[in-house]
Amino acid sequence: MSTKQPDWTPTPQAVEHSRITDFARFASRRAGRDLSGDYHALWAWSVDDVNGFWAAVWDYFRLPERPAGPALATEALPGGVWFPGSTLNYTAEVFRDRTGTDIAVITVTEDTGPVAITWHELRRQVASLAQALTELGVRMGDRVVGYLPNGVQAVVAFLATAGLGATWAVCGQDYTAAAAEARFAQLRPTVLIAATGCLHGGKHIDRRADVQALRDALPTLTATIAVGDAAGAVPGALPWSALTERDAELAPVPVPFDHPLWVVFSSGTTGRPKGIVHGHGGVVLEQLKNLGLHLGLRPGDRLLWHTTPSWMMWNVLVAGLLLGATAVCYEGSPAHPGTDALWRLA
Repeated sequence: MSTKQPDWTPTPQAVEHSRITDFARFASRRAGRDLSGDYHALWAWSVDDVNGFWAAVWDYFRLPERPAGPALATEALPGGVWFPGSTLNYTAEVFRDRTGTDIAVITVTEDTGPVAITWHELRRQVASLAQALTELGVRMGDRVVGYLPNGVQAVVAFLATAGLGATWAVCGQDYTAAAAEARFAQLRPTVLIAATGCLHGGKHIDRRADVQALRDALPTLTATIAVGDAAGAVPGALPWSALTERDAELAPVPVPFDHPLWVVFSSGTTGRPKGIVHGHGGVVLEQLKNLGLHLGLRPGDRLLWHTTPSWMMWNVLVAGLLLGATAVCYEGSPAHPGTDALWRLA
C-alpha cells in the first residue's frame, strides 16, 4: 500500500469558509439531511437527485425567478428539456450587481504590460457595441463571428452579441483565413469582427489579407468591424473605436434557457470541424458550478488560463466574469521572451 501523502491539503479554516462548504449547507436544507461534512455524500446527492441539485445551484447563485416544476422536465437524452419556461441572459448575469472601479478584464500582450478595464468601462463598451450591432440589423438568432486575439475586444464583442440574443463564434488569429472559414461558413454570419494583426513570438503577424479573404468567403456578411491600428486599411470596414465610444443603456434580452449562446468547434482532425451549440442557461449553470463551487472563485479573484479564442478554454476564462472574478487575457507565445513568461505574469 502506498504511503504517499497529498502535497497539499486545505486548512480546516479554509474548508469551513469555502464556497462549496457553504453550498453544501444550503443543499442540506434542500435535501433534508446533512451534506456539509462529506463531499462524497454531496456528490452522490447531486447525481441521485438531479432535479434537486440543479434547482439548488440555480437558487444558490440567485438566478432569475424560475417557473415551478422540475429542473429536468424531459429526461430522455439526447433531447432532455431543462428548466422549461425559464428565461435569462448570460450578459445580464455577468453584469448583475457589478459596476464601479473594480477590475473586470486585464489584457497582456508580449509587448505591453497589463492593461486593465473596470466593470463600469466594460459595461459601457458592451452597451455601445450592442447598440451599434442593433443599428447594423443584428437580431436575436443572428450569428456574429470574431477573428480576434485574446483580449478585451473579444470579451466585449462576445458580451454585446450575447446580450442581444444573437449567437457568437470566434477564432483566434493563430488560425488562417481558410481555417476560420471552415468554421464560420457553417453559421452564415451577419457580422464579422476582425483584428488586422497580432503579435506572437516577438513577430508581428499582419492579418489584413486574411481578413479580406475571410470576408470574401462569407457571402452572408452585411458588415465588418475592424479592430487595430490598421483598421482603416480594411476597405468598407467600420472602425471598432467608433462603435465602442458611445454611452448607451445596456439592456440584455431575456432568452429561453436553451437559446443558442455560442458555437464552439471540434478540431477538424477527422474532417470538417463540427459545430457544438451551447445555450445560455446550460453554460451559466455549469460555469457557476464549475468556477464557483469547484474553483471557489469570488468577486475580486483573478483567473488566468493560457488559451487562444479558438479553444473552448477561452469560453471558460471569460465565464469567470459570472462570478465577478477578473479575467486575465494573455495574447502571445507562452515561451516569449523566455519559458517563464506565464509564471512571471502569474
